[in-house]
Amino acid sequence: MSSPACRKFFELPELFQQLCSFLRPHDLAKLLRISRDLYYVTGPHFWQHIDLEDDRKVDRLITTPEALEAFAKNVPFMHTLTAGFIFVSYYFEGMMRYLDEQELLPKRTCSLPGNTEMQRPLWLPQAIVRTPSARPLPPMIRLSQLDICFQRQYRGVQFDNVMRLNKPVRLFRPLVWLMNLNAAGLTHVCFRYMDLPDPLELRCLARSLSDLRNLTHLTIDMLSTGLTSWLSAPFVFVLFFALPRSVVSVKLEAMVHASSDDEAEERRLRVVPDIREEGDEDEEEIEPSPDWVEGDLEAREESLERLKELVLPSYKMGYTADQIRRILKHCPVLERWDIPCLRDERAAEALTGMIREMVLQEGHGLVHQSRKALLRHLSSKHPWRDSRGERLVSVLDALPEQRVESVQLNQFVDTFPDAFAPALLRHCEVLQSIVFLHLEKITSRTIAMILSRCHGLEKFWATGTYGQPIYLNLNGAIEQDWVCKKIEDLRITVDLSALSKQGQGRSAGGERRKVEAGESFDILATKEYWTNLGIFYTQLGKLTELEALELIAADVERGWNWSSTYMSEALPGLLSLEEEDKETKKRGFLSLLGGLKKLRVVHGSFWSGSRVASKTFGQRETEWVVKNWPALEQIELLPQKYMRYAGFDMPKHLEWLREEKPELKLCR
Repeated sequence: MSSPACRKFFELPELFQQLCSFLRPHDLAKLLRISRDLYYVTGPHFWQHIDLEDDRKVDRLITTPEALEAFAKNVPFMHTLTAGFIFVSYYFEGMMRYLDEQELLPKRTCSLPGNTEMQRPLWLPQAIVRTPSARPLPPMIRLSQLDICFQRQYRGVQFDNVMRLNKPVRLFRPLVWLMNLNAAGLTHVCFRYMDLPDPLELRCLARSLSDLRNLTHLTIDMLSTGLTSWLSAPFVFVLFFALPRSVVSVKLEAMVHASSDDEAEERRLRVVPDIREEGDEDEEEIEPSPDWVEGDLEAREESLERLKELVLPSYKMGYTADQIRRILKHCPVLERWDIPCLRDERAAEALTGMIREMVLQEGHGLVHQSRKALLRHLSSKHPWRDSRGERLVSVLDALPEQRVESVQLNQFVDTFPDAFAPALLRHCEVLQSIVFLHLEKITSRTIAMILSRCHGLEKFWATGTYGQPIYLNLNGAIEQDWVCKKIEDLRITVDLSALSKQGQGRSAGGERRKVEAGESFDILATKEYWTNLGIFYTQLGKLTELEALELIAADVERGWNWSSTYMSEALPGLLSLEEEDKETKKRGFLSLLGGLKKLRVVHGSFWSGSRVASKTFGQRETEWVVKNWPALEQIELLPQKYMRYAGFDMPKHLEWLREEKPELKLCR
């Protein structure tokens, strides 16, 4: 059975503790033998995947001798490591001590798999902290996945205090060396919240990446806190042209600023300068870098024949035409691309020109069949100069019809809907995912066209910003039938207010409409309004594949300055099973959604305590939800942290719901 230290550290369930009540005393010997056999058979597998990102977990490890001994013993079994700042600092301190002890042996180097020698490079720092406080730990040499978070999440651990007192060196170069030791097996590398590298660290990383012949996925998330910490543009190209040909996905998350001379700076990063000879007083003395003994940093000349996903750092000034050509030339099979910000029209023309050239080669049969999936997934997460989407429109137009399967836009301003909507709908038969986040402006007509034209759509989000709602109005929603019967995830804001038809609602994008003088409600207008509501909810109820629904009622009646949340508004008639009023046609529409049997998550304006829903949503409606939405896991009937509200009293029908389905979450 596992020791108390292992239970404390790994929190593994004690199998035999559960079995003891079913065993007799004479079974003890057999039980001990089985326990020992299981340990030898399964023990190494428990150590293949190690998650030490939680600093408090690391603290328990390094302060428990038995657990630390078990860790050191099982280092050779580790294939996947997820770790945080504190563990990496402690581990490298222990590894340096281990190597120092090994150097006292007759043979100063020990062989590693793949004919690699464990010889420390000149650029590797001697220790992480100046005071040896870690147990000797052997190097990891069989890693296939490395995921490191540089952010300190918990500052109370023992080794963290030691590091603060002794001014630790930066961890990046030791991590690069760990990559070198595992060059034969590493396939996934992820660095999160990483500090921006200095030139020496950049060159070390670039050389290491070039040697990772089996690397398929690389993610580097660089933490930038201001203009002074932005990455220089030449750094991007040094990294990109150091990638091995095996890479499939590359995500470089950083902020980029332009240098005074990009070409000259990149040359300085790559080429080892000539140090002046003794007696030459004319040249400025150059301090040698410890990595210069490895020679110039070569740029890869071959294309990345397997690269299918690329996210470049965000360049606020925009990439130039030459830079775009230089990158795309090496990405012949790119499928998923975050379109970067472009500097000017010349860069935009270069982009569309290269895409058209690739498409032309496809048409003439000059490329392999596997390359005909070019640019099927497009996004624009950092628009800046392209907030109107002109670049995306040009890319959509340059590609063949029915090519793009997913589109994601952030902070988009649809200034030219007559150009954007047709460009997007050229791919309506194959589009599966459309995500609009933090939209500044888009017309209700565009949203309606997407729902009524995209047959294969499985995911559609259209969310605005605070104070700038983006919504679909009632008339637009019912103008045509929705054809997206396969949709599984829908998030939209809708204007279903009675005043919407009379003109007091805001159209999508926030534009007001004026009420004509003397216009007022009458019975006929009310009948028409409730009839239209029924058509809308019927459209929604036909989306039988829906699993996640966020339906928000637009706050159009209270004006721009009203500070309500979306939960204060109600979706007219939805949270009600009322019978139809023969005079006004007013009724409850909840029963129209009875076909959504796969619905798991319901968010939006469903708060049972809103002014309207509190009068209509009761025990009958609650029982209907339990019966007709059997897969439901979460429904936003209550505000977040509702238990903290003073004087909060849970309605009886919600108490019943919580008892009937205790696993169901009633808030977001």
